[in-house]
Amino acid sequence: MARSGPSLWAVVMAGGSGTRFWPASRARRPKQFLPPGGGRPSAPKERQAQGSLLALTVERLKGLVSPERTLVVGSAAHRRLIREALPDVPPNRIILEPEGRNTAPCLGLAAHLIDSWEPGSIMAAFPADHYIGRPAALRRLVRAGASIAGQRDAIVTLGIPPQWPETGYGYIEAGRNFRIPGGGEARAVQRFIEKPPLSQATRFLASGGYYWNAGIFVCRPERLIGEIDRHLPETGRLLRRAATSLRQRQQAAFARAFRGCKPISIDYAVMERANGVVVLPAEMGWSDLGSWTVLRHFLPLDDAGNLWLLARSSRPVALDSRNLTVYSSKPLVAALGVENLVLIETEDAILLCAGNRDQSVGGLVKKLLAEGYGRFL
Repeated sequence: MARSGPSLWAVVMAGGSGTRFWPASRARRPKQFLPPGGGRPSAPKERQAQGSLLALTVERLKGLVSPERTLVVGSAAHRRLIREALPDVPPNRIILEPEGRNTAPCLGLAAHLIDSWEPGSIMAAFPADHYIGRPAALRRLVRAGASIAGQRDAIVTLGIPPQWPETGYGYIEAGRNFRIPGGGEARAVQRFIEKPPLSQATRFLASGGYYWNAGIFVCRPERLIGEIDRHLPETGRLLRRAATSLRQRQQAAFARAFRGCKPISIDYAVMERANGVVVLPAEMGWSDLGSWTVLRHFLPLDDAGNLWLLARSSRPVALDSRNLTVYSSKPLVAALGVENLVLIETEDAILLCAGNRDQSVGGLVKKLLAEGYGRFL
């Protein structure tokens, strides 16, 4: 919990679809309800829930916020999965969206609720499907961000120093430096940049003035509400109505109002338009787990650079094969003379993908849906 100053609340965004992790991630159990990397193939569902990305996200917030000040926003279709993963979070702190409207309505609704429950508090927003290898560093950074948000009325975001020229992440261009309480460092945000081409990402990496956008930010709920009202006035009105209906337990009115909100990300709606945004450089072992090959940066590889995500009883044998990412429950997986390949095998589907194309798996999922293969999604 926050040691002094305004109370801190956590908002965990658990409504994503995780299509780039297909076929392990499905509409009925997206990647936030699976362990990192999809978990071990054929693992029992109850074990997946206990070790899921969602459960790990809330677990790492212990010592920062209590379960009573942890607000989880997810899909009504995943009610059971959320309860299985988070038995300690009170039911009245789980908000179920009738329909996904992206992160701006999700967080705007959360801001209205927190502001009504505890005016003057600070909220910290977290995606439910990321991996963080150093949770203590995250907690320290969020406390610093809460202090800045309270003192300066700033929106504070965490920026990851890039480690390679990643084209699947958004970037933050940083401006002037300034000191923060506790002796840390923060930088003013110049601009947010959408996923860049490789040449631009390479320049960003070399310059030292850019960060990956981790999608984690801290601010006063009133500040977020004001930004949404300014930039999306109709959605702002609908969110106010949705929050009031939810508090009054008028589910039908809540669903109508929330469905009317514009489906837009918090980055597009607020972060790219707001003034006074601050980035904290964040060294915390972060990954958004946005594609199969991203797993290669923090899971163990064999001597040939192959990543084997196999059932406990499975055995891999490879000859002249390098840089493979393989997920399978078969007892034996053998590879001969192949390189830079992603092979994901589940009970009813197999994905074959070039190692440099896995960021486009979401596009393949859209094609499958358009061609009538929705039962496999």
